[in-house]
Amino acid sequence: MGLKLSIWEQAARARADLRLGAVVVLVRGGAGVLAAGAETLPAERLDDLREAGPVDLAVTARRATTLKARAYDGDIARIAVDADYDLARIRATADPARDLSDPMKGPFHTRREGDAGLHRAAVRLAKQAQLLPAALVATLPSRKAAEAVAREHGLSLIDADALLAAEVNAIGMRPISAARVPMEVSERGRVHVFRPEDGSEEHYAIEIGAPDRAKPVLTRLHSACFTGD
Repeated sequence: MGLKLSIWEQAARARADLRLGAVVVLVRGGAGVLAAGAETLPAERLDDLREAGPVDLAVTARRATTLKARAYDGDIARIAVDADYDLARIRATADPARDLSDPMKGPFHTRREGDAGLHRAAVRLAKQAQLLPAALVATLPSRKAAEAVAREHGLSLIDADALLAAEVNAIGMRPISAARVPMEVSERGRVHVFRPEDGSEEHYAIEIGAPDRAKPVLTRLHSACFTGD
């Protein structure tokens, strides 16, 4: 296996960095950017991003529709972060939960020129880190410049194309634990725990009765309310 991190291990490290409020470097072809979670980035690092290059707030097209911002890139929008945008305004723009308390946020200038591939990768990585699907992205002059920044500051470096290619293959999960959990609806209930091979969050399943594993199973999906059930 060697000591070199796999693309999944690199992505897991980058997701952890985003949750901590750190910046990661994304590269693709000859291009490179600095990316950070809009939800977690400290104010002083926003200044550092601005010094590195023009900064955009990348949000999903659905969020852009709510904000009445043009999503020229289809599934995402690149909102230009002007000099008068402070972190509070950025987070109010990114977070739907703040729409009532901070209703006046626009108008927005969204970019339509250039490739949005690395902005799209930044939003995807933020979602995988279980953060708001909104990323601050500073565009650097080149991939070479981005790699130099990563080396100088010890930042995680991810090749967006390599990550996307790896995601094409289904991520395997291995069972970690299982235990009997009697419930009112089923004395034979069991709980199962699975761990993804990409290092992301564990998944849980409650088994009711003894379903035939050779046949389709009636399933109810939940996002994060396991304990509520």
